[in-house]
This record gives sequence, structure tokens and C-alpha cells, in this order.
Amino acid sequence: MRSATFGAGSLLYAAELHGFGSCPMIGFDPVAVASEFSLLPDEIPVLLVAIGRAATNNWPQKSRRPLTEVLSFA
Repeated sequence: MRSATFGAGSLLYAAELHGFGSCPMIGFDPVAVASEFSLLPDEIPVLLVAIGRAATNNWPQKSRRPLTEVLSFA
């Protein structure tokens, strides 16, 4: 799973560099994904990465709390 996380992170950064939007996705049916992509029994999907161009008139990013409200250092 760690390798998948690092690989996905690299894809996210590369997509941004080339002007694409991207998003990691979890909460999918891994058996259905394995079947759809003909994965071998030892190939386990742990996350998906969606990459594409933003649609025109796309919603802006939702508002978020300031980082100082959700993060503190010990």
C-alpha cells in the first residue's frame, strides 16, 4: 500500500505540472475493479486516481478552515 500511495502522489504532482486536475479515490469495489481491468490474483487495487481537465464553469474549491485551526505542533 505504501508503494501505491507514493506512486499515486507522483501521478498527482505530474498531472498538476501538465495542467490537469487530479483526485485520489478510495471507497470503490476492489473486486469489480480487478475484474474490469483483468488484474492478476496478486494485484490488489488500493486506490484510483482520476486525472482530467477541469470543466468550464466548474465549482470553486469549497471553503476550508484556516490551517492554524486544524493543525498544531507539539
